[in-house]
Formats: sequence, C-alpha cells, structure tokens
Amino acid sequence: MNWNYRVVNTKSQNGGEDWYCLQEVYYEDDKPIGYCDPCTGGDDMEELKRVFVWMSKALELPPLQEEDFEKEAPREH
Repeated sequence: MNWNYRVVNTKSQNGGEDWYCLQEVYYEDDKPIGYCDPCTGGDDMEELKRVFVWMSKALELPPLQEEDFEKEAPREH
C-alpha cells in the first residue's frame, strides 16, 4: 500500500455540493481505496517543509471524486 496527498471532492460532507479537501489518499495496485484528513505536523521544521511540498504537489493533480473510491473502502479519521 502507498499513499500521497490529493484533493478529494467530498460532496457528502457539504450537503451534495462541491467541497474540495486536501486529504491523505491510500492506494492498492494504483487504485485509491481510502482517505483521511492529513496530519500537518513534523518532527522538526525541515520535515514540516517536506510535508508542505508534498501537499503542494497535490494541487497540480486533478481532484479525485468520492466515487473514485470503492463503496466499501475504509475511511480513516
């Protein structure tokens, strides 16, 4: 399993209207299987800077939709 930061349109959290959130997305065989809210901390400032770079890269990719995840995919909190 691997993961990265992605923007996910979580309409279910906003009464069916678009709601774009930066999330940690988990993959198996390159298919998104779940997501959770990102942790934006680090052990030191250099690590926090790396996390910010990873999150910035997510803004360069097309948003995922909730439908991109399997119906029974676990959603972590």
